[in-house]
Amino acid sequence: MPAHFDEPVAMAPIDPLGFMVRGWLWLEGGRDEIAAVELLADGVPVGQTELRWSRPDVTAAFALPRDSRTGFELFAHHAKAHPDAPCTLELRARRLDGTSTGILAAITVTTIARDYRGNHYGVLLDPATTALQRRENIWAVGPSQAEGSGELAALLRRFLAPPPCGIIDVGCGLGSYGRDLIADGYEWMGVEVSPADCAELSRLGLPHRRADGRELPFPDAAFDAALCLEVLEHLSEPRPFLAEVRRVAPERLLVSVPNCELLGYLWDFQVVPWHMLEATHTNFFTRWSLEALLREFYPRVELRPYHLFPLRTVEGTPLYYNLLAVASR
Repeated sequence: MPAHFDEPVAMAPIDPLGFMVRGWLWLEGGRDEIAAVELLADGVPVGQTELRWSRPDVTAAFALPRDSRTGFELFAHHAKAHPDAPCTLELRARRLDGTSTGILAAITVTTIARDYRGNHYGVLLDPATTALQRRENIWAVGPSQAEGSGELAALLRRFLAPPPCGIIDVGCGLGSYGRDLIADGYEWMGVEVSPADCAELSRLGLPHRRADGRELPFPDAAFDAALCLEVLEHLSEPRPFLAEVRRVAPERLLVSVPNCELLGYLWDFQVVPWHMLEATHTNFFTRWSLEALLREFYPRVELRPYHLFPLRTVEGTPLYYNLLAVASR
């Protein structure tokens, strides 16, 4: 009963949540009695296929009848596999009469250690998720992040005046940058519209006001600098917001937004960064559109990218996920 795994090869790493198996098999006797090819992993059925086709290389090697359907492939799922462990894959055939052969071929592979069901959108990897996913399921809204970017935190310190310096952080979320800036001696004030985030800011003892950024409860020029980090992409009307920020912090504004220029480079990979699927993203910035917008309120604007993206271009040049703008009077 000849049978063979073409893919995966022995000891290759597999993701048990989804892996391709390709190969060929043929029952001796010259009769095509196979109803389905079945795959087992450590004795547990994990995939099958009824679709087979002619493999001229196999037909010639074993002198089989012309157009013998020996080739197969299937997409397997082994949800209960042990992570980072050997796993034995076994092939068998189910005959037309409903009986099954013994094991025709076996190889040992290795499962990866990571379970991607724990990722954002990981629920899509669960077989129990059978409902049709609609736009509101995919274009989701993620929670505010408790921890910020260390790279951005270092850039903020580079481009802010030394402490003591009054800073307003508009759209501060959970105050991930405020904690360190206060520890460094800055006079930090957070502004946030989300009641849940404000409750957490109170629990953390961080100074803040709950307010819509279009009306800030502070006098003119109350702050030496303003932060607007991952906020402008969420605003349907950014200009009234920026006018109000300029009123309370006319000297300097630091802005961070996702870098929409990535999309032009990632077309080769047919990839969209998952964060750009945020349902509340209404603006998508390039360095030129962000500079043009900010120059309406601050005459001097300089931009730089940061946050190296995991993928590079097909030529190997680096890509960056975010843009940082330093706007000043």
